[in-house]
Amino acid sequence: MKDSLVERSFGFYLRILQFLGYYPPEKYKNLYAIYAYIVYCVFSVPIPILATLNLVLTENLNLSKISENAFIISQMCGSIFKLLPFIKNATSIKRNIYTLESPIFTSYTKQQEVIIDECVYTCRRNCRTFFKLVVFAVISWTMIPFFEDEMRLPIDIWLPCNLKSNPRIFRLVFVILVFGVGNCAHVNAIVDTLLSGLLCHAIHQIRILKDNLQFLEESALKDEKFKNEFIYRKISKCVGHHEAILQFVANFEDLYSSAIFSQFLASIVVICITCLQMTMLEPLTFPFFSMVMFLMTMFTEIYFYCYYGTALYEESNTLTNAIYTAKWYDYDPRSKKALIILMERSKKPIVVTAGRILDLSLDTFIKILRRAYSLLAVFQNQ
Repeated sequence: MKDSLVERSFGFYLRILQFLGYYPPEKYKNLYAIYAYIVYCVFSVPIPILATLNLVLTENLNLSKISENAFIISQMCGSIFKLLPFIKNATSIKRNIYTLESPIFTSYTKQQEVIIDECVYTCRRNCRTFFKLVVFAVISWTMIPFFEDEMRLPIDIWLPCNLKSNPRIFRLVFVILVFGVGNCAHVNAIVDTLLSGLLCHAIHQIRILKDNLQFLEESALKDEKFKNEFIYRKISKCVGHHEAILQFVANFEDLYSSAIFSQFLASIVVICITCLQMTMLEPLTFPFFSMVMFLMTMFTEIYFYCYYGTALYEESNTLTNAIYTAKWYDYDPRSKKALIILMERSKKPIVVTAGRILDLSLDTFIKILRRAYSLLAVFQNQ
């Protein structure tokens, strides 16, 4: 017996997410909620606050020193707002993910199993590739201080004591900072591929729906009376399938829209500051390649959302064509009316938004890059 669709698509990474404090188990949910808030408050919140305090309180800071820390501060500040819903709405989020296990989404033919397998492969490939990219980015960022003349923390933070006078405390703070930033980075990596994977599943469910609509007569009996009843029932099931997809996407937007919007806003600042930092580094050095790696993760992170948002829009926009290519002219009047209702319902393509403001589309991806470039030009002219 095959594993569940969720397990096949995201199983290993959901277990990592659970270990990191952002995906509740079936048992001991109240205890786990306490653990989740502790991890969030200890590792996600203090680092950007202390790093910002350091920038505010330190005198005679130059632009190089600011940009050295600001890209991590911006990303972690965005993560504070992005990850909080995964603790507050943990039960609703888990319910939304496991909607994929409902009978309406797991009813498909042997031929359509190829569509599901393709979706599962895509989700696993995206999770695996992006997670590895983030791991390399975190390791390279951690190694930057070892390539400098004087050993320092990977990110400058304000502390009431002088760390250089106590090597043990220095090493302890170093490890805490690496663990805190690493925790945030790896949670973000899983969340981003999980959310884009849910959109990918919605896309492939539409493909199954289109396939069902194109071949409504398949397996129908030759007897005209029973054939008409059979086709009508299949159309009714397709209507229910379409409604379930729309509801799934609506719930997706309700739960994750603000989190994705937080990521988009943070990405504009992070991409800008990372590019600014790269202009101040010597090319072909380890710190330079570390920044390139970090920039690649940022591009990939927002590209996933925008690509699958566009693919969902385009796939839903072809639903009426799939209905029209079927042999609708041979159906009885009742079935034709049901198809017309479905066609009218599907005329409006599915659009997912971030914060109810920005569409998840490749146009938005280009806009983010343009805003980041405009901000970079402002900084360079100062």
